[in-house]
Amino acid sequence: MIQSHRVIALAALALAALGAAPAAGVEYRLRVANVRDEAFTSFLKPGEIKDGATGPGLERLEASLDTGDFPKAVLLYDRHLQAAPESTARAFGGVPVRVEVQAGGDGAQRWDEARWEGTPGEQSVWVVPSQPRRPRDLYRVAIRGRGPVRYFLPYGATNGSYKLPVVKVPLDYLFSHQEDPDFWTKRLAPLLDLTEGIAVIAAARDGALDADEAYIIVTHGTEPATYKAVLAWRDRYYDQEAPGTRRPRIKIR
Repeated sequence: MIQSHRVIALAALALAALGAAPAAGVEYRLRVANVRDEAFTSFLKPGEIKDGATGPGLERLEASLDTGDFPKAVLLYDRHLQAAPESTARAFGGVPVRVEVQAGGDGAQRWDEARWEGTPGEQSVWVVPSQPRRPRDLYRVAIRGRGPVRYFLPYGATNGSYKLPVVKVPLDYLFSHQEDPDFWTKRLAPLLDLTEGIAVIAAARDGALDADEAYIIVTHGTEPATYKAVLAWRDRYYDQEAPGTRRPRIKIR
């Protein structure tokens, strides 16, 4: 009789486990703003234009985007945040995320915002895709992860001797190696510092008509979190129709 009660109890526990709702994921948010470079730099204080810098100017830039005080006229409405396609997400070491991104620009909303539930320990991949309009050069980035907002210039990626949270990689290189089985582990992970939970790859197009692309990698922590990236864009030298900083360029009609 005792054995029968034990069997019944175990069966009840098994049924309860099968019927239990799956554990809810942790909520994460990613906010991205695409702005003109001159608007970005107008907020910065002396000493904040150096790699990894933080300070009151950067905090004021972030706050103005939060409150909607950032001028609409210097937002770039022709490029917006998207969740990366599944094949791209997996190639970049992430998991696919299906979410509708709320585009900035309406009312007081300045950020493009994605909100999703994920599993701690995984990472998601996001993209600001290339488009054929100016400005084309992704020149400065400010990111906020688990620490304060910080400023970075996208430097060309090295052989992995040190890691950076923002790097520049040729878009052709990404396209040509994305199908490699070790693409993330051997080619990208050694370049990126994800200590703060967010990193940006400026995918550069040199001499193309389209603009650069941005790939944003977010690591899923154990607590709900909001990650931010401000992408500052400027014209390339050969986009200029007036004399540039190196040599005059005359537009032939």
